[in-house]
Amino acid sequence: MALFEWSEELSVGVSEMDLHHRKLFDIMNSLHEATQNDNADTAVLPIIEKMLSYTKYHFDKEEQLMTTANYTGLPAQKAAHQAFIAKLEEFKAQASMEKMAIFVVTKLNTTGGEWLKQHIKVMDKQYVKFMHDAGIN
Repeated sequence: MALFEWSEELSVGVSEMDLHHRKLFDIMNSLHEATQNDNADTAVLPIIEKMLSYTKYHFDKEEQLMTTANYTGLPAQKAAHQAFIAKLEEFKAQASMEKMAIFVVTKLNTTGGEWLKQHIKVMDKQYVKFMHDAGIN
């Protein structure tokens, strides 16, 4: 069973960003599944690295679209993105210490997952009109 379920409530109405957000949820769910299948010791760090890499990719693409759409909230988005990347970097460093792996998964599932959902629902929803006005759907 997935820990993080996608719902239309999370859609920002920009197909590429919705696909990215779903992918981030999939990665978070793969981390959860790894702990359920008792292979967290070997799986946690690579999954966190994948999450970090994909998150950076997503934020870069999202910020490019916001620039194209002349989104006035871009500075706040960038700051939020940088803070989340720093948190993921912290989780990665902690996961590198084997005894911390399960603890890191718990923190990432709660902190990271909730941050992601709230960020989409609050901050990302604010750029929708700008994107649509710029013809980005």
